[in-house]
Amino acid sequence: MGPARVLGYEKLGTLEIGAPADVCIFDMHREWTVDTAKLASKGKNTPLAGRTLKGKVMATLYMGNPVYLDETLRIKDRYEI
Repeated sequence: MGPARVLGYEKLGTLEIGAPADVCIFDMHREWTVDTAKLASKGKNTPLAGRTLKGKVMATLYMGNPVYLDETLRIKDRYEI
């Protein structure tokens, strides 16, 4: 029994009809270069700047709605969700 079930959220964390679509689509083969100008964080300081990494989040859905898609964060702030 996971945390969602303990709290009474039987359908969270599942991929089935009627369940909230909270999904992250990840391409483990996609290579990309860290560009600090494109980071969603206000803090742009990272030791990974300019490095090429393997594996990239392609999309994130929250309650069936895209909140990250095409390298764009589709919410204004964390309270908008």
